[in-house]
Amino acid sequence: MKRTTLFLEEGTERELHLLAQRKNLPVAALVRDALRRYLENAKRGKGLSLRFLAAGRSGHHDTAERAEELLWDDLQPHSPGPRARTRARGRK
Repeated sequence: MKRTTLFLEEGTERELHLLAQRKNLPVAALVRDALRRYLENAKRGKGLSLRFLAAGRSGHHDTAERAEELLWDDLQPHSPGPRARTRARGRK
C-alpha cells in the first residue's frame, strides 16, 4: 500500500469523519473503498453521468428535423404569440 495526501473541503472532511464514526471504520478505509468503486465504474464506462440526459424524450425520431414546426405550430403569422406569464409585484 502506498501513502498519499488529499486536500478536502472542510465540509467534505467533516462528513467523511462522521460517516467513518457511524460505520465504525477508519477514514482511510472509506476513501480506499470509494476510490476503488469509482475506478471500477470508470473502467466499465459508467463514470459520472448527467442524469438529466434524455429526461424529455418525446418518443419521436424526427424531432430535430421538425424543431421549427413544433416550436411555432401554435402561432399565427404576425401574431404577438402567447403571452409570457408574469407575476404582479407588490400585489397580494
